[in-house]
Amino acid sequence: MTGLFFWRVHIHLIVLGATVVCVSCGLLADGEVSVKRGWNWYDDPAGKTLPEPEDDLAHEPVIPPMERLRKMRPAAVGDLMAAQLSYAIVSEDVGEVAQYYQLLDFVRRRSRAFTALSGVALLQHPQLNARSSYPITNAGRTADSKARKQDRSRRLIAERGEFALVMFSKKSCAYCDVQWGVLQSFRDRTGWTIRRLDIEAYPDRAARMNVQGTPMTILIRRDSEDYFPVAVGAESLPVVADNAYRAIRVLKGEIGLKQFLTDESDDGGFFDPAGTVAGIAHHGD
Repeated sequence: MTGLFFWRVHIHLIVLGATVVCVSCGLLADGEVSVKRGWNWYDDPAGKTLPEPEDDLAHEPVIPPMERLRKMRPAAVGDLMAAQLSYAIVSEDVGEVAQYYQLLDFVRRRSRAFTALSGVALLQHPQLNARSSYPITNAGRTADSKARKQDRSRRLIAERGEFALVMFSKKSCAYCDVQWGVLQSFRDRTGWTIRRLDIEAYPDRAARMNVQGTPMTILIRRDSEDYFPVAVGAESLPVVADNAYRAIRVLKGEIGLKQFLTDESDDGGFFDPAGTVAGIAHHGD
């Protein structure tokens, strides 16, 4: 029995070895076996070559005359500076280091000149200047914010007869009551009609308005199929009010979707994505 067991094991090992050989071999068209060899056998596979080492040596760049340097693109000057810096570090030569700082001085002066010209251009062409539509001082920003809030509030009160808010909720919603309280505050300030609908009781309406979760607040237009989402989840009163104001402008065709963040005071101005700036006449120095 011991001899029979030994021969069975020996036969299994032979079969396993033949299987391994077949896996690592390929059959030619005429039935001959071709063994595939590669890097594991320290052979260079046909058609394969080792990548050439990159040239990582620093080379001395050619610094053009100042007259030509002034006409070069900023990106090209930047490449020249990088090359000179590399060579100065490798060469450890004072003259090469000084050459790098001479290039740096050139760039510094050009940057200073461009900054000065930018200031003049924005003063002479205020339509290109953001400060024409947005103040940068604290007092100016406070006054601007107050004026915008008053304009939005007046618009919301004026539109209370044409629009309303609907909030979709469900019994298991943990913070639907929180959002409902925000809408009640909105109603108290604007006089709007607000309504709360259970998404499980009105699945068709929820599906038509693409309500995927609760709470979700939708602005609707009376006697119309128009609607616009203004809040997903529990949002603050300012966010609800701002989005309701913007949604009204969209539904009334005053602005497009890309102008959703544009207030009436911004129409056609610096921050209006749909606005354009008239051509600038070039007068030279």
